[in-house]
Amino acid sequence: MKISYSPYTLKPTQNLATISNMSERKGVLLKIEWLDGLTGYSDLHPWSELGDQTWEQQLADMRTGQISQMLEQSIWMARRDAQARQQNKSLFDGLPTVKNNYLITDVRVEKPDILNYLKKEGFETIKIKLGRDLQKEAEFVSGLGLDGAFKLRLDFNALGTWQTYERFMKNLNKVALTRVQYVEDPFPFDEQLWLEAKKFAPLAIDNEFQKVDLNKLKTKPFDVVILKPAKMDVSSTLQACVMHDLKITVTSYMDHPVGVMHALAVACELKKGNPQRVLDAGCLTMPLFQMDSYSAMVVQAGPYLKRADARGVGFSLLFLREPWNQLKTR
Repeated sequence: MKISYSPYTLKPTQNLATISNMSERKGVLLKIEWLDGLTGYSDLHPWSELGDQTWEQQLADMRTGQISQMLEQSIWMARRDAQARQQNKSLFDGLPTVKNNYLITDVRVEKPDILNYLKKEGFETIKIKLGRDLQKEAEFVSGLGLDGAFKLRLDFNALGTWQTYERFMKNLNKVALTRVQYVEDPFPFDEQLWLEAKKFAPLAIDNEFQKVDLNKLKTKPFDVVILKPAKMDVSSTLQACVMHDLKITVTSYMDHPVGVMHALAVACELKKGNPQRVLDAGCLTMPLFQMDSYSAMVVQAGPYLKRADARGVGFSLLFLREPWNQLKTR
């Protein structure tokens, strides 16, 4: 297996989350060539704020035979891309389209007429990242909840406590509470406290999932698993969700358009096989960054993303133009 890489920089157009700032995001595109003649492409986009090693460190470890979970996922996605390219097919061929939630990363800068825009565009689900100003955010969510057209997803990134979470949820009006589809990582995982927190709304587990052994749980403290193909094994996560009767939301990793489209392809594939288990995806993250040649090739139509071209994950011409560097092994 020969690995080549091409570094990139994404420039945010807004605050991405409470765990980050407006600084540029860095990652690498990967080109992987196998001995059977197949070539595929993927993305590696670490978030050090979430404990990921830098891409430089992950590739350096690869030289000595150590493969991180993220890099293993990148190789897996590149292989899927390579197999589709060999067959002259798209990763999306024969799959249903999947709606995405609209993402609000900072309520302080959101447009006043946002609800009218979202209705016009056909969105059904809104995700709001919380933690900058809980009072203002509670007022904003309560306002959204008065409009029965939308399901709400609230994301605390496990930054709060049971006390701050309880206070926030009690500040929401009752109508808004009925519109909450789920709350992601309300505070660091604790089985009993999460079980108690479910009295306000269903819970979803995202970054806290790595702390959980599902087979050791005595109760069902969450209802939804956030599946990020960029860093989570898809097959084993799906199997666990089926076994424990959990819903799934597939999301991108706020990464490069190549990573976004890989995540969306996984969402469409899982939706086909598990239509009742797989919820609206969370892959509309490209607008968070300045447009580049890759994002310009992906067409957004309301809550849907359209594939870039008809082979593999797309972007074929752009991959040919990348200044690839071959990863040297010892």
